[in-house]
Amino acid sequence: MPNDRPLPHPDRDSAPYWDSLSAGRFRIQRCQDCDTLRWPPRAICNRCHSFSADWHLLSGEGRIVSWTRTHQVFAPAYKDDVPYTVVQVRIAEQDDVLLIGGWCADREPVGDEKVRVRLIERTPDITLPYWEPI
Repeated sequence: MPNDRPLPHPDRDSAPYWDSLSAGRFRIQRCQDCDTLRWPPRAICNRCHSFSADWHLLSGEGRIVSWTRTHQVFAPAYKDDVPYTVVQVRIAEQDDVLLIGGWCADREPVGDEKVRVRLIERTPDITLPYWEPI
């Protein structure tokens, strides 16, 4: 993948997520008071309103909720990748946490299909989550 493509810009809340991916670990924010996983990461828990959080290592597994296959070039930097598929995945650890990532298979996803994350380095500082069938 060329380096001229748009990439995430980590901020105060999301930097630990991106740092974990770059280190080969799949972690998301967790409330230290009620154990709720928070996605996207933020300063306050939406369940108990606590400001305490840590970063929880995930199994890397989930199930396909939805997907879209893009056939039109919306950004010139991606013209060589069209068509490509982006999936929405419900993580195994908590039903209401849905993550988005690329699709790593030579076929279309299937609804409720079991998948695992594959971390793909795009630059030395940015690794992105992709999903593959189990």
